[in-house]
Amino acid sequence: MIGVIKMEYYNDIVKKRNSCRMFSGKKVDDDVLVEIRKYYEDEESDLVDGIKTELKFYFGNVYDALSKSVGYNGYCIKAPAYMLLFSDPAEHFLENAGYLAQGITLKMTELGLSACWMTINDAAATKAALGEDTDMVLACAIAFGYRDENNDEKKAPKKSLDELTDGKKFGKDVDTTLWYEELEYGLRAMAHAQSFGNRQPYKVLVDDTKIYLVGLEDPETNEYDTHLNYGIVMFNFYAVMAAVRANAPKWSFDAPEHDLGLPSNAVYVAKCGF
Repeated sequence: MIGVIKMEYYNDIVKKRNSCRMFSGKKVDDDVLVEIRKYYEDEESDLVDGIKTELKFYFGNVYDALSKSVGYNGYCIKAPAYMLLFSDPAEHFLENAGYLAQGITLKMTELGLSACWMTINDAAATKAALGEDTDMVLACAIAFGYRDENNDEKKAPKKSLDELTDGKKFGKDVDTTLWYEELEYGLRAMAHAQSFGNRQPYKVLVDDTKIYLVGLEDPETNEYDTHLNYGIVMFNFYAVMAAVRANAPKWSFDAPEHDLGLPSNAVYVAKCGF
């Protein structure tokens, strides 16, 4: 039964979640928005305890305000709705925001919606354009709604499990024969995670009891998106584990227990037990 639950969640939610840049004009119903907010308020799991966040929805002609400072590869996505997440600017607030918002986009997938992460080029300018008077920082912006039926966007290729994972040290082979089903699907979910331009500038090192997320230098990914990427990929692993465990393992930013043998273009991010 556990395997069935995990397979269904991975195939029907995580694997089905793909970015959308062509939305229909169909309005997102109020009851759907209520479901999304309920998930955020009642069911969402924070990556970092104690960081205050605020979720806001925007509709109508807000595109004009967003287009000056928010976009994807230079242009803002037109959608019937936008979700913005504001956060206190505490340590790891962007990773936390990426983690929270990825959970919400997976909930959107479950509700039949599509979504697209957008790069924030100037968070302060976006706040001002929207008339938001808050001390919180704009952490992430996501366009969402229903996919256009004529949308024939190609799914961008992503890293294979072999490309994503290394052994106990960077560049070393990993013994996949020691993996159990739950761990494998958690890692597959990480390989399917969204990132800026689907560049996935990170690796996952797998030892006997933990996995380690390692960031890789990428000149095309800005600082904001780099840290959001980390939160997104961390949530995907957690989500699969949480689908079959009452107490899913949580990520930690504490230092690794052993030397990961990282090259100069790589940086340790976080670890998680399994």
